[in-house]
Amino acid sequence: MAKPAPITPMMQQYLSIKAQYKDAVLFFRLGDFYEMFNDDAIEVSKLLNLTLTQRTGSPMCGIPYHASRIYIARLLRAGKKVAICEQVSDVVPGELTERKIVEVITPGTATGDDFLEQGQNNYLAAVYCTPKEITYNGVTDVFIGFAYLDVSTGEFFATSFPRSDFAEQFKKELGRVQPREILIQISLADSVPALKALCGEYPQMLQNLYPDWYFSATSAEKRLCACFGTESLKSFGLTAPSPELPPAGLLLQYLDQTTGAALPHITGIKVYRDSDFVMMDDATRKNLELLQNLHDSTDAFTLFETVNYTKTAMGTRLLRQWLYHPLRTAEEINARLNKTVVLFRNEKALAAVRTTLAAVLDIHRLTGRVAMQRAHGKDLLGIKQSLKACIELAHLSRINSLFFLQLPQELHDDMEGLYTLLDKSIAEDCPIALTEGGLIKQGWSEKLDELRDMRDNANKLLEAYLEKEREKSGIKNLKIKYNRLSGYFLEVTRGTLKTVEIPKHFIRRRSLTTADRFTTDDLSKLETKLNDVGENIIACEKELFLTVHTEVYNRIGLLHLLAKEIAELDVLQSFAYAAALHAWVKPEFSADGLLDIREGRHPVVENHLPAGEFVPNSIKLSSAADADIPSFALITGPNMAGKSTFLRQTALIVLLAQVGSFVPAEKALLTPVDCIFCRVGASDNLARGESTFLVEMTETAYILRNASVNSLVIMDEIGRGTSTGDGFSIARAVSEYLLQTTGAKTLFATHYHELAQLIHPRLQRLCLDVAETEGKIVFLKKVIEGIAAHSYGVHVAELAGLPETVIRRATELLNTQVSGTAVSTDFTVPEKKHPSPEKNLFSDEELIINEILSTDTDGTTPLQALQMISRWKKTLFAGN
Repeated sequence: MAKPAPITPMMQQYLSIKAQYKDAVLFFRLGDFYEMFNDDAIEVSKLLNLTLTQRTGSPMCGIPYHASRIYIARLLRAGKKVAICEQVSDVVPGELTERKIVEVITPGTATGDDFLEQGQNNYLAAVYCTPKEITYNGVTDVFIGFAYLDVSTGEFFATSFPRSDFAEQFKKELGRVQPREILIQISLADSVPALKALCGEYPQMLQNLYPDWYFSATSAEKRLCACFGTESLKSFGLTAPSPELPPAGLLLQYLDQTTGAALPHITGIKVYRDSDFVMMDDATRKNLELLQNLHDSTDAFTLFETVNYTKTAMGTRLLRQWLYHPLRTAEEINARLNKTVVLFRNEKALAAVRTTLAAVLDIHRLTGRVAMQRAHGKDLLGIKQSLKACIELAHLSRINSLFFLQLPQELHDDMEGLYTLLDKSIAEDCPIALTEGGLIKQGWSEKLDELRDMRDNANKLLEAYLEKEREKSGIKNLKIKYNRLSGYFLEVTRGTLKTVEIPKHFIRRRSLTTADRFTTDDLSKLETKLNDVGENIIACEKELFLTVHTEVYNRIGLLHLLAKEIAELDVLQSFAYAAALHAWVKPEFSADGLLDIREGRHPVVENHLPAGEFVPNSIKLSSAADADIPSFALITGPNMAGKSTFLRQTALIVLLAQVGSFVPAEKALLTPVDCIFCRVGASDNLARGESTFLVEMTETAYILRNASVNSLVIMDEIGRGTSTGDGFSIARAVSEYLLQTTGAKTLFATHYHELAQLIHPRLQRLCLDVAETEGKIVFLKKVIEGIAAHSYGVHVAELAGLPETVIRRATELLNTQVSGTAVSTDFTVPEKKHPSPEKNLFSDEELIINEILSTDTDGTTPLQALQMISRWKKTLFAGN
């Protein structure tokens, strides 16, 4: 048996470093490549599609040093940590080069533009459970603390909730935040199986487990106070026994361990509660397709896409946050709306604002890199460009009597002063690396200019010195020469030596047959200067850059204020622009529980239809107990008639109004809601072992437990995932509960037309209008009062392309059901080449017909429809 190859000193070095960073992919620098070995190499070669080779028997793969950031970004997106190991000593043949870890990059701590999505936050989160019951905010329970921050922008948030609500609350927070990385308390992971299942729904989220002793409230408070520069955390709403403290503190500890950088741009933490915003659970956000569509999880055909006319990355991120956090009070909403109105009414100012905003770069992230000492010259140029735009925007605000960038004169002067400093100091074509030179502008530093003159005019300096020596010595043919061995020297020919006296300050260096060579103290000094000038220029530029960097660093507070102002302005101008572009109106608010939308339109659907094709609809509900306006709209109608569109558009109009936007309607008068619930469509959750019907019932239960009289409830086809009897009974019981117990404003769509027989003074019956002429059916998409006569499921099945024989048979069965006559069971069995066991074809047909009649095509995706048709074909033509 062959002996294993001996471990080389270099591999011993690799293994020693890898042992310290077991949870990271180790990028080990070897010349112009980063190499990976053993398990790292096997995994990374698969993730990055690299060739896997071997070195002394160990699996190995590598990437070029100059292209490393592209590969690192791909690993981060896959949820991997990367430890960068660099060569820190000169390479000497035959000797082991010294190496050490210079940076650890994780999905949640990355700050480079190459590693981040420009318009999305990059959150690092932590979750913690108190060891025992505490009384917090008037509730006694074991509490969960959840904190998250974006180190690239300095935004820091935290919240908490009772452990008894863990599954729904944690699911909601994960869906809202979507962290790239999360720190998890081990005891919580062990005791709550739901945590693992919920985190498993985000496979690219890196999970790090920490023992309980890492979650110390005392050390967390010290860390947070030190970071914020405060003596206590009371002003942030954090005091013992706040469950938000331990996870927030651990986040700072983790950043210290991974980045080692100061974090002066993290100046505070926002602690929030569900009651601070309109509550929406994860299912509602998904069903309304606010940021991601249900088809491919992109932002195509979403509300975000429809209202996103932002010009800056900061504005794009804030718009995402606002859509997930609608406001609750009319005062807050109107404050935003009034700012939007100012821009909406001043078309020229809006156009100028949009043009100027386009020049603003990501101040938040540029400032973050300055704060963490990772900024280079181009980052400072980005800040300069953004400051120039901010100065122009402040001027626009003044001359147009607008509301934004109204800075105190002192801060305005500071902004202009910082711009002037950067404009005069940093070269426009500066390199990223400090060692390349050309970072500082000519004229900024007298010392640097002299060094550059010396470098650029070396020959002139030598000629001037030579002329001086010729005059002093009287040697007219004295020359300065250079070679690599001797450097610069003065040369006097043999003939001249016989006729002149050599000056005393000439130091003979060498005698040749044709001439003698000399040097002088002044020439040696000049030579040293010329030889060192390149290094001196780099050193001087570094010193000057650090001076400028310090000035920017000292104004991080100003830059963060500007970033916040610009982000808000950008979202509001986006609202104003969308309103002007799509002919939206300013919503109005009342305090009487009203929801009155006149000729409302679905913002997303209308945006993707030719102008004028969308059919608008109205709705009027009230949750006021003494109002004679219904609180509950029971909606019936055919498949494909537009029920789901009408339901969603109502919820989206309310949401748009409460984020401070104009809305797609002729008029909208509403009372702010505290929660929006949207149970539309159904799908299973195989990862958690939940069937379609169980998912539907779980979501319904959450709504019934949490909805209040001030909520908006949207429900579509409750009970369709089970038998007709069970489904109808559940749908009726849920309807009665919402009508009699909750009293929330509710839109309830159903195929159980029998529900229309319910009698209640607060119930309104609506349906989608259909025109039937000469056997042709036209869905008019118009909501009218009344009850739908038919579902037209067979008609929709025909549109979907079911075989003609199936459509004829379905029509026959439907007609017999409607007439009440017996259904014939006679049929002809086609002759088969290979006889198979007798089948009950009638049962199969009836099953398919019932499924057609109960299918909600509005909520069925094209893929689901094709799958159903394929399944029906297999059932009907099995054995043919």
